[in-house]
Amino acid sequence: MTLDFNDAPPQKSFDVIPAGTVATLQLKIRPGNAGAGGWLRRSKAGDSEALDCEFVVIDGEYAKRRFWTLMTVAGTTEGHADAAAISLAKLRGILESARGINPNDQSEAAKQARRTESYGDFDGLRFIGRIGVKAAENNYAAKNILLEAITPDRRDWRKVEQALRVAGPSTSTKPAATNAPAIQRWRCGSPGKHPSPGTRAPSLRFCRSSRMRLTSIGHYPLLCGRNKPWSVFSRQRSP
Repeated sequence: MTLDFNDAPPQKSFDVIPAGTVATLQLKIRPGNAGAGGWLRRSKAGDSEALDCEFVVIDGEYAKRRFWTLMTVAGTTEGHADAAAISLAKLRGILESARGINPNDQSEAAKQARRTESYGDFDGLRFIGRIGVKAAENNYAAKNILLEAITPDRRDWRKVEQALRVAGPSTSTKPAATNAPAIQRWRCGSPGKHPSPGTRAPSLRFCRSSRMRLTSIGHYPLLCGRNKPWSVFSRQRSP
């Protein structure tokens, strides 16, 4: 029997979307059952929490293409704090793009529009975004990232029609209930207390003598900035 593939569609290209492409994007949050409401995903080390984001291109040449990224929103180190500041700025931009708020508008109506009940309010939100490319590194191929959300003060912004949303998250995306304890947020200059062996250990402490940050991973000793051991204890993990 002869098989005729002349009418089969050509293969789609899976090359990254060119950097700088502006398109309507829809944000989907993939719940990780951590953080408030269970919308966040906790890192394997247990020292940070992030939004697991999927972006779907809604229109244009690359419609239906998808890319993914983790947006760190909380953590125990200064690096996590820096990453969270970048993520929160993007999330604010997404709200302003989706809801038509000028970044310079400080009216009460604009401030209220920048507030959400939870991270779940971002699930399904459509906005105008500029897509970037993260270069290949190590054994990982190049991939697309969200470079920025385009807000109403920018020439490329346009009003976006939001998708019809049902009340509350769908069954497929609704976070499961979780009793996991909240991670300790990083706070600059907050001194810790000397832990005793076997006690529950936060991931971040400060040495009272040197005021340097102290870290612990697993059963390794805490070291201050002077490389002097502070204490050794077992870090308890939640089930």
